[in-house]
Amino acid sequence: MPDYQIHKEIQTNVHLIRGDNRSKFPEANSLLIDDEIVTLVDAGSSLTNIEQTLRDLKYSFDNIDRIVLTHFHIDHKGYAQQIWEKTNCEVLCHPAGQDAVKTFEGMMQYYGVQDHKYRKYWEKILLEWLPHVKSSYNITGYFQDRKEIDCGSISLLPIHTPGHTPDHTCIGINGTDTILLVDIDLTRFGPWYGNEVSIISEFKDSVQLIIDLEPNVGISSHLINPVEDNLIKRLQDFLESFEKREMKILKNIEQGLNTLDKLCKAPTIYPRIPLDLFLIFEEFMVSKHLEILKSKSMIREENEILMIERK
Repeated sequence: MPDYQIHKEIQTNVHLIRGDNRSKFPEANSLLIDDEIVTLVDAGSSLTNIEQTLRDLKYSFDNIDRIVLTHFHIDHKGYAQQIWEKTNCEVLCHPAGQDAVKTFEGMMQYYGVQDHKYRKYWEKILLEWLPHVKSSYNITGYFQDRKEIDCGSISLLPIHTPGHTPDHTCIGINGTDTILLVDIDLTRFGPWYGNEVSIISEFKDSVQLIIDLEPNVGISSHLINPVEDNLIKRLQDFLESFEKREMKILKNIEQGLNTLDKLCKAPTIYPRIPLDLFLIFEEFMVSKHLEILKSKSMIREENEILMIERK
C-alpha cells in the first residue's frame, strides 16, 4: 500500500487519482470528474487505484462515460483500452497523436525506436512493465484546442501544448486558473523530450504559453500534490532547464566528451543510466540540443567529433 491517499478531491467534484510509486514513470496521475458526464482524464494510474476511487465515490467502471487522453505516452493512455472494453465509453484524444494512441507500431514510430538498435530490448522492457500497451486502443473522437469539453457543471479546456509530444495537451478546469499541466510536470528532472517527434522549440513555447495564462494551481502528472506556492516561478525554472542543459553540453564537450556517444554515456541529461532503455531517450535529447547548438554556430562536427566554435 502507498504511504499516501490514492485519491484526493482537489476541487469540488474533481478528484486527483495518484499513481503508484508516487506517480513516477511508468505511473502517472489521472483526474476523475464526478459530474453529469463522469470523465476520466488520462488512464495511467493503476487500475486498482482507479477502481478504488470509483468505489469510494459509489461508482464502478460502468459509470465512466468518457476518457480524455492528454497524449500518446504509455503512462497516460495506460489502461484506457481496458476501461473502454468494460464500459464502451467515449475515448477522446488530440488528432496529432491518434496514430500513436491507436497502435503499438504507431507508438513506436513516434517514440523513434522502430528501427533503433535497442528496439527489441526496449520492447522487452516495456512489455515487462506495461504489457497492456501492446494492444490496439479504440478512439471514438477527438477534442480541439480551446474548445471546451462539457462535463455538466464542470468544463475542461484543452490547451494544445506541443513539444514534449506533438499531441501534448494541458487541461484547464473551468477556465485557466487551475490547469492540469500533464508533462510540463515540474519534477526535479525537468523537461523530457526523448522521442523522435519531440521538439524543443515547441516545448519552450508551450511552457511560456502556460506561464502567460498565469494559473494559480498547476496539477502535475508526476507529483502527488498540486502546485500552488510559487507556481509561476516553478514554471520559469522548468523553462530555464533547456538553456542550462545546453551550457552543460558545451562544458562537457570542452572537457573531452566530444562525441554523441560520450555525452550520452556520461550521461549529460539523465542523472544516471540504470538501463540501456534510458540511453535511447538520452540520445534523442542530447542530439536535439546538438542540432540547436550547431544552428547557432556554437559547435561544429567533423568526423563525428564535436568542437566548440564559440560560447
